[in-house]
Amino acid sequence: MHIKVRLGLRDAAGEPFMGIGLVWLLRGVQRSGSLSASAREMGMSYSKAHGLVRKLEAALGCGVLARERGGSGRGGSSLTARGLRFLERFEALDASVKKQAEAIFRRSFPGGKLA
Repeated sequence: MHIKVRLGLRDAAGEPFMGIGLVWLLRGVQRSGSLSASAREMGMSYSKAHGLVRKLEAALGCGVLARERGGSGRGGSSLTARGLRFLERFEALDASVKKQAEAIFRRSFPGGKLA
């Protein structure tokens, strides 16, 4: 038996705007330099990925991606300094919450047993 914790953030209206899927999407942008490529890698449509990023940016009140328009130079995207800082803070929070939850679980269920 083990514990699984999924962290997500919600805005003032209770709407989710950040979770592990968006972490994967943004890290993919960081690797590939493209929101479209990152979405494709995850099996997600570009329009869904773009909507998730817009929702995140609205909730944060700042841009997380710097975008260059396509064309002959083929454009691309990269994380802004604020976007990268937010992503790193979210990942640190996620790791901390999981570590604390694991410790509480071990105290509550020594040896991973029900009784």
